[in-house]
Amino acid sequence: MKGVNLFKKNVFRYAWKFGTYTKKHGLKKALKRSFEKLKYSFYVERVPAPHAEEISNGKPNTLCYRCNICGKDCESEITDLTREKASCMSCGSTVRMRAIIRVLSLELFGESLAIPDFPIRHDVVGMGMSDWEGYAERLKPKLDYRNTYYHKEPQLDIISIPSDLEGKFDFIISTDVFEHVKPPISIAFENTRKLLKPNGVFIFSVPYLKEGKTIEHFPELYRYEIIKNNDSSFLKNITRSGVEQIYDHLVFHGGEGSTLEMRSFSESSLMEEFLKAGFTNVRIYRDQDLKYGIRWEIDCSLPIAARIK
Repeated sequence: MKGVNLFKKNVFRYAWKFGTYTKKHGLKKALKRSFEKLKYSFYVERVPAPHAEEISNGKPNTLCYRCNICGKDCESEITDLTREKASCMSCGSTVRMRAIIRVLSLELFGESLAIPDFPIRHDVVGMGMSDWEGYAERLKPKLDYRNTYYHKEPQLDIISIPSDLEGKFDFIISTDVFEHVKPPISIAFENTRKLLKPNGVFIFSVPYLKEGKTIEHFPELYRYEIIKNNDSSFLKNITRSGVEQIYDHLVFHGGEGSTLEMRSFSESSLMEEFLKAGFTNVRIYRDQDLKYGIRWEIDCSLPIAARIK
């Protein structure tokens, strides 16, 4: 009986951890759903966060670092090193932008280099999806890289890709774009995989939560328009079956083009999307790189690299 009780205790522990236990499902279903969650951990490599001392040059709560995008020396308050706040006073890069370049460098060259130190490799072909111009323009002289946009030329709609681009790219960058792509989002992941060469790498980020499942804000989106009314906006949708839907309380993110938030991702759902699309090696980069001003305060919305082998 002691062994049975210990087994049940461990099942409950994993079930609570992965959010699979409820009174409705009970212990048996909780166990099954927990193992479904656990199987993804065999495919996903999480890069550990090493201990590192913050370099302050004697100034408390201050970090001195080199921006890996423009190459300039920087000094920032620790509290200013957040995912979306511009912290390089030269080029305006954020922690997220510097982290994307760090992952790109590690995946392409095996070491963390600043863009000015990238080797010139015009044999390495890459593409960005609405990449930040601050690093997009600096990548062009180093690599055979092009930036694309949803709302202007050079244009790319990841839901409907040109067949002549399939299998052309060594790397693709998409940072905080897929939360704006219309459903079903699986098509965007599958098409990205089609664009990559064998062993190509997808450098990726979106805002995501650690727990739960991805929440689609407009799951039956088909024919829709965003209607502005004074200071507010609402979305009018006609489903495939002809039902009219009205959504208010829309969430828009800053930037050009189509910036309506279509969904809120979760980590486990993202891993499922990568695996379904055919990516076989997925790495979440959780570690810091203080010499480049990359410091994480939360364990979510981190950069990801996904490869096809």
